[in-house]
Amino acid sequence: MWTKIKNFHWLVKLFIIIDFIILICFFVVYGPIDKAKVFWITTAMETANHKYLANIFYSESSIKEVMSNNYLVEVGEETDAESIKIGEEEKINSYTSIYEKQILEREENDLYKLIQFKYKDFDCHLIAIYDPKRVVVGYNKKISQGKILSEIVKDHEAILGINGGGYFWSNGKPRGLVVHDGKVIYSQNSGSFQTAAINEDGVLVIGKLKASEVKTKKIKEAVSFSPSLIINGKRATIKGTGGSGQNPRTVIAQRKDGIILFLVVNGYGSKLSWKGRGGVYLNELIEILERYGAYNAINMDGGSSATMVIGDKLINDPCEPQKNGQDFIRTAWLLK
Repeated sequence: MWTKIKNFHWLVKLFIIIDFIILICFFVVYGPIDKAKVFWITTAMETANHKYLANIFYSESSIKEVMSNNYLVEVGEETDAESIKIGEEEKINSYTSIYEKQILEREENDLYKLIQFKYKDFDCHLIAIYDPKRVVVGYNKKISQGKILSEIVKDHEAILGINGGGYFWSNGKPRGLVVHDGKVIYSQNSGSFQTAAINEDGVLVIGKLKASEVKTKKIKEAVSFSPSLIINGKRATIKGTGGSGQNPRTVIAQRKDGIILFLVVNGYGSKLSWKGRGGVYLNELIEILERYGAYNAINMDGGSSATMVIGDKLINDPCEPQKNGQDFIRTAWLLK
């Protein structure tokens, strides 16, 4: 009898705790804290496959209202390849900022430099690559099947890498284009896609690209994703959160002197948090990039895909890990 009473009391306590958690969730979602509403909707709507999370708590009209006050307008230009002067950093004898010094202060034969720092609560991992012609696209030969980044780095005998473009959950295939060594490895269709491409001169070209234009534009490597963040030194126009929530991020960028930047910003990592995945908003991402002199920059797949590997070592702490602390991806940017 006494055991039954104890079990009943335990169940009552459990239900009270569950009710309390539900009450807190409803207060956050429907209460007076507007930031929570914006955070939830914009974070959900940014994802390719989890937009339904916004609809769970909010009506279509509420979602439209939030998105109409939080959006990003990309710069209406393509990269001016002539403005990138590869090797110009060698002529600089003094540094304009600590960030400039972090990028440019190196040994003569260094291929890359890893710079690690915090932005607010989150760890940031930035790699400066001094020879842009050594940056290539890596991919899984079975293009519709995922692989972790460390395996893609190993398969391509690369020095390091970050994750690249996104993919469709419905069929596992990449979004847009995948180009390697001047060859179109995959094209979603004959349309044009917002793409990060490196041409034969080592210039990161950001803009709309069709598979049929790869040869004429002398594109050597490319993957598709969006949005573009900085084009020809001009930042995208952002209202509110930019229509994108707080997320772990991956970016490929290039300075005016030709140095390629790989940036991965952590969220709360494998520990996760009741606050969400963490990370940065797009306006904060642009702020980080501008500190380090990014002249052209484009967002890559983020969230749980945001990954950086050097050799066989995982450098960042991805969120929602699936295998050995890494998510499955289709494409990557590599240093060979």
